[in-house]
Amino acid sequence: MKTKPSLRSLEAFHAVVTLGSVSAAASNLFVTEPAISHLLRGLEKATGLTLFGKKGRRLELTPDGRLFFDETASAMSVLARLDTVADAIRSAKHGHIRLVAIPVVADYSLPKILCAFSKEHPDIDISVNVAEGHRALDILHRGNADLAIAINNSTRDNQSHAEFSSYAMAIGPAERFEPSADAVSLASLCTEPFVALTPGCPFRYALDQHLTRQDLMFSHTLEVETQSAIVKLVSMGFGISIVDAIAAKAETHQISATHFHPPLRWTYHLLSPANVKLSTAAQVFTDFVAKSWTE
Repeated sequence: MKTKPSLRSLEAFHAVVTLGSVSAAASNLFVTEPAISHLLRGLEKATGLTLFGKKGRRLELTPDGRLFFDETASAMSVLARLDTVADAIRSAKHGHIRLVAIPVVADYSLPKILCAFSKEHPDIDISVNVAEGHRALDILHRGNADLAIAINNSTRDNQSHAEFSSYAMAIGPAERFEPSADAVSLASLCTEPFVALTPGCPFRYALDQHLTRQDLMFSHTLEVETQSAIVKLVSMGFGISIVDAIAAKAETHQISATHFHPPLRWTYHLLSPANVKLSTAAQVFTDFVAKSWTE
C-alpha cells in the first residue's frame, strides 16, 4: 500500500457497495457521480487492489473487493459509533468526571448533589476521591482530578466555578445545647473536654488560629481525622467539639448544636486549574453545582 486511503474514499466505497450503485452513493453523500468515481479510483490506487469489475453497466465487487469491503464494514461501523459518541459528549449525554472533595463536603453535602445530578444526567459517570484541603488541591494540579471542592488557596492558580459560605458551630451530646439559645462564648467552651480534628487539616488550622487570636486553648480529649467521626464521638458523650455547620445541621438527630461568638467563617469553592478547558460533562456539572449552592 503506497498511501493511506482517505476516509472520504472509504465512505464512497462503502456507500456504493451498500446502496448498490454510484448514483445512489452520490445522492447519499451529496456529491456528484464523477466525484464518487474519482474517489473509487483513488482508493484502488492507494490500496493497490482492483475493487470493482463491470458486469454490463453495473459495477460488481471483485473477490479482493469483497474481502476489503468486509473489513471496511467493521471500520465504518466503528466510525458511525464515534459519531454517536461525539454527539453524546456534545450534548452531555456521555462523559466521565473525576472529582476530589474535602471530607466534610464529601460526607454531608456532596451525596445530595450527586444523586440529583445523576437523575438529570444518568450517563455521566463521576468518580470521587476524598482528601483534605491541601492534598485535594495537589491531586487537582497533578492532573488526577478535573474538579476539586475545597477552601481556595490563594497561592494556587485556580478557577472558581461555584462557591458557598459556611461557618463553625459548637456541638455536644443531645440536649447539651438548646436550639433556641443565644450564641455561647467561645471562652465558655474551653473548660470542657474537647474532641478535635488531627493537626494538619485546614479546618483544624483555621480553628487554632481563631483560638490564638482570642488567647484561648482547648484541652483535647481525643483527636480524629474526620468531622463525621467527631460527631459520633460527641454523640456518645466523649465531650464537645466545633465542626462545620453542614455537619452539625445534618446530625441533629444525634447531637445538639449552637452558634458561638466570635464566629468562625470560610468559603468553599468548586475549583479547576486556571487556563484548563473543562470537558462538556465537567462544565455541565459545575453549572449544576453553582445552581444548587445558590438555591
